[in-house]
Order: sequence, then C-alpha cells, then structure tokens
Amino acid sequence: MDTDTLREKFIRSEEALIRLGDDTKQLIFSRVQDFKSIKEYLDTLIKEKEAVDAQITEKEAKIATHQNEINSQANLKEELLNRHTQLKEELQAKESRLEDLNNEKAQTSDKINVLNDEIAAMKTSISQRKEQISALTRNIADLEAKFAAEIESTTNKTAEISQTIEKLQNENSIISFLLEESAEDIPEVDILAAVMQLGKISKEELKTTLKDQISPVLITRTLGRMAEKGLLKYDESNDIISI
Repeated sequence: MDTDTLREKFIRSEEALIRLGDDTKQLIFSRVQDFKSIKEYLDTLIKEKEAVDAQITEKEAKIATHQNEINSQANLKEELLNRHTQLKEELQAKESRLEDLNNEKAQTSDKINVLNDEIAAMKTSISQRKEQISALTRNIADLEAKFAAEIESTTNKTAEISQTIEKLQNENSIISFLLEESAEDIPEVDILAAVMQLGKISKEELKTTLKDQISPVLITRTLGRMAEKGLLKYDESNDIISI
C-alpha cells in the first residue's frame, strides 16, 4: 500500500472521528437539556405543593381561631350564669331581711319611722336587683342564641375547609409522590419524568427511552403498580401511557 493511500485512509478516519465527536457532543447537550426541563418541571411542582401546604395551614389556623371564639363565648356564659345565681342569692337575703324588718315593725312601735325608711330603701334596692336580674336573663338568652349560631357557622366552615383540604390533597397526588420519592433511586421517578416530558408514549417507546436505566421487565411491572396508584394512565388497548 503506497503512502497516498495510507494518507487518504488516515484523513477519512480522522473525519469519521470528528463526526463521531460532534454527534456525541450533540447527544450529551440534548440529554442535559432534557434533564434541565425535567428539573424545571419538578421545581414548579414543588412550588405548587408549597402553595397548597400554605392554604392548608391557613385554613387550619382559621379552624383554631373559631374554636377559640367558641370557648370564649362558653366562658362568658358561665360567668353570667354565676353572676345570675349570686344576684338571686342576694335578692333572697334582702327579702329575708325585709321580712325580719316587718316583724320588728309589728313588735316595736317606737322604731316604725326608722324601719319605714329602711323598708323603702330595701324595696328600691330589691326593685333594682330585679331589673338587673331581668337584664341578665335577657343577656343570657341573647348569648345562648348567638352561641348556637356561632356553633352552627363554625361547623359549616369546618366542613367546607375539610372538603377543600381533601380536594387539594387528591388533586396533588402526583406532586406528593414525586416529592416523597424523587430522592430515591426507584423506577417510578424515571418513568414519570419520561411520560411528563413527552405527554403520551407507548410502552415500547418507553422501554427504548429508558433502556439504559431500567430493564424492560421492570418497566412492565412498574407500569401496573403506578396505574393502580393513579400516578399515570395506561391504555392497554392501544398501548398508550399518559398522565
């Protein structure tokens, strides 16, 4: 073989190596872009999960606030009932004293004028106490009505908040799964990332895409488990996988 032939073969080999290097660089760049897109998508999901957690925390705080208000109303009611009992006891004591004074009036004529003044004062005090008791009775009735309305309102709000929390948790099952499992080396994360990136993909295409990461047998088994958990949809009739 002459020198020119060897030089020509060397040049062709060098060109082939250059093309191979360019193709390899392009493939690496494409893979890096794919991973960046997946990371950006996961970052978005994490932010959405944080927003959902903030809403749940806010609603739980509202429940606690309403419960505190109910407890305060119950304590106020108890205080008013105690005050009502105290006033009734004072009234009974004053009425007993009035009866004693009337007996003393009948027995001692020289003390009639003094006793009449004291009796008048006692009657005035009794009348005032009765008015206070009537006012307290009305306040207690109003408080009981308000207390019942607050309980009903809080019960309704608690039910609404519970439904909202349950809805938010149900709507973000994929987010919760990714955040809990993405740090582990499990096939579900790679499968979800591939399906999210392409939107829809056949099982065979998925096997080809992940052939370097997951065996075909493991992909088939994992797809069944993920479909049962509701993490993705797998239509066996047309062999299409989607979120």
